[in-house]
Amino acid sequence: MKMRAFLADGVQAVAGKLYVLGAGWNRLATRRFPARHDGIGIGALILVGDDEAGQHSLTLRLLDADGAATTLATDAKGEPRKAIRLAFTADGSTDGLEETIVPLALNLDGLVFSEPGVYAFELRIDDGEPERLDFKVDLAAEPAPGPSEATPPVTARTAGDHGYL
Repeated sequence: MKMRAFLADGVQAVAGKLYVLGAGWNRLATRRFPARHDGIGIGALILVGDDEAGQHSLTLRLLDADGAATTLATDAKGEPRKAIRLAFTADGSTDGLEETIVPLALNLDGLVFSEPGVYAFELRIDDGEPERLDFKVDLAAEPAPGPSEATPPVTARTAGDHGYL
């Protein structure tokens, strides 16, 4: 089983396809730390062969600059979760193709980055080799204030702030 994955602003899986908004980035900028990001989407295409049908699991972790797993979410009791695991079924019917594709969409809201550095999402199917999506979170250059410009809040996005927290 192989996987291809990417980062985006948002991803949806509908009727066997991925619908993606703002894909293809690997840098985020913020004006201060800690920084909270409104939303990150991860799209994954799982390539399944005839002999790989059945139940599988995908595990997602967020690694900090030191390679340590960081909090992705909190559970119902308010406890931090450093991994998210989801199950999926691959039917394995390739209909004459070499493999079939299982699209998965993951959307994470409110992730907090405590300091600048290179972070990575690690995705692993069952006990296979992980797929890493590295990205950098860094300080943004301070814009020169204009006479009538107000500084937007850290979590706001405006048309000129693509990639900013």
